[in-house]
Amino acid sequence: VEADPGGAGISQFRVMRILRVTRLIRVVRVSRIIRFIRALRTLVNQILFTMKSLVWAMLLLGLVIFLFAIIFTQSVSSYRIDNIEKAGMPRNVGDFTDPLSHFWGSLPRSMLTLYKAITGGISWE
Repeated sequence: VEADPGGAGISQFRVMRILRVTRLIRVVRVSRIIRFIRALRTLVNQILFTMKSLVWAMLLLGLVIFLFAIIFTQSVSSYRIDNIEKAGMPRNVGDFTDPLSHFWGSLPRSMLTLYKAITGGISWE
């Protein structure tokens, strides 16, 4: 079976015509987008400037959580030391069986507890 050289030329011509039409459609799309580029650029710039403020707000929130975690951890440690000395019980620093020590026993735990309290991650029932 021999291929018809004339038929192959016509199909190649159709493929080239389709490619030209798709290129023309792309150019029309790009021309539409160019109108919105200025607005898009303004929008992106404003989002980036807002991100700077967001970073500073998150840093301030972290500092406040850190400071209150220090206060709560120090208070719980003082309470535990005073009560253990009065009861004459041996000191076990890593004991987190009671809820007070579980949530406020160390600085990282206190920070996590405060973060969970802010975001609603702990049920205080």
